[in-house]
Amino acid sequence: MKQGKHYTTVILWILLIAIAAYFGYNVVSSIHQPLTTATVMEYEAGSGYYAAGFVVRDETVIESEYGITVLTAKEGARVAAGEPVATGYLTGDAQDRQSRITELTSQLEQLNYAYRSSSSIADQAALDLEIVSDLTAFSRYVSRRDMNSIADLSPELKGLVLRRSSDESATTVIAAQITATQNELESLRSEAEQDTRTVAAPSAGYFSGTVDGYESVLTPKRLDSLSVQDYNTLEPETIPEHTAGKLISGNTWYYVTAVPSGELGELAKGDRVKVTFARDFYDEIEMTVSRISENQAGFRLLVLSCDRYMQNVTLLRQQSADIVFVSHAGLRVPKSAVHVDKNSQPGVYVLEGATAVWKPIQILHDNGESYVVELDRTSTSNLWPGDEVIVGAKNLYDGKVVG
Repeated sequence: MKQGKHYTTVILWILLIAIAAYFGYNVVSSIHQPLTTATVMEYEAGSGYYAAGFVVRDETVIESEYGITVLTAKEGARVAAGEPVATGYLTGDAQDRQSRITELTSQLEQLNYAYRSSSSIADQAALDLEIVSDLTAFSRYVSRRDMNSIADLSPELKGLVLRRSSDESATTVIAAQITATQNELESLRSEAEQDTRTVAAPSAGYFSGTVDGYESVLTPKRLDSLSVQDYNTLEPETIPEHTAGKLISGNTWYYVTAVPSGELGELAKGDRVKVTFARDFYDEIEMTVSRISENQAGFRLLVLSCDRYMQNVTLLRQQSADIVFVSHAGLRVPKSAVHVDKNSQPGVYVLEGATAVWKPIQILHDNGESYVVELDRTSTSNLWPGDEVIVGAKNLYDGKVVG
């Protein structure tokens, strides 16, 4: 009996030592390996390629017959057939005369506005309020670099200031100035008929004042058969001596680039991709894959098309661009927080209070040091933005008290 009691005592001591060792291990682990968490956030990642290529449009160069040509149409403006896009001058004197005509036209607008204001704004306080309102709008346009709105507002603002600096007795003087300005304008315009001509758009389209020699080298039709070798040897043609910009037909434009074959993956004609250009036009836009050429020396031509934003891309030609082939939106989770259960289901442990709670995840994309996982909003028991996932911990299980 004594021997049996001795064995029982030994076994109890062994159990006590094991329990003490277990708790001791956990205490030491918690001291040397403090609990680390990471906040789950919504995230979007994509796979693609940073390319250098050309913007292609259906373009026609507008030639001028005059030694001096001054563009009058705005960049990217939609013009009708026969609409003036530039003014041609036979001599330098003719150009100087036109500058004077422009100056007088602006003065006449200001005088007319001041004259109208003399009868519609008798109260100086009301006039001051209108000036302040225009100055506020003017400041806003300057901060946005909206030169078109600045040009439209300037005559009105100058007219108000002119009227504010005069009194009611100045109305007669303003009327006389209007008459004198009109007479001088009529005389100058009569002289201009002899040596000044309007350059008109040959057809309807978008106007651009820049001619670079690629207008007939890179055309939408040529993109149908262009090879990688042809692309690599593209050179602009000589620009005509006298031009008045160019006309862009249609609403569809293209971006062509040579891409390593291995970068394209399963991309196919008709797919939609996201494109962000490096300069001059910074909006992220969607474009359609119009063509992927045959493999040539490890590269393929990628031709993308878009039927929007034409007025914003008339100045683009040689452009670098970030092309995103596939985009993955979801939640960002550190790889060190991901575990796999006995059923091969990946998941994470979320810290809820002092407890580790298991939440399964669906991995969408490997982003290097992290994964993009699916955001499933159908249940609050799924992983959500703002959850604190436990990072780098071992021996975790669902329901374990960790803090």
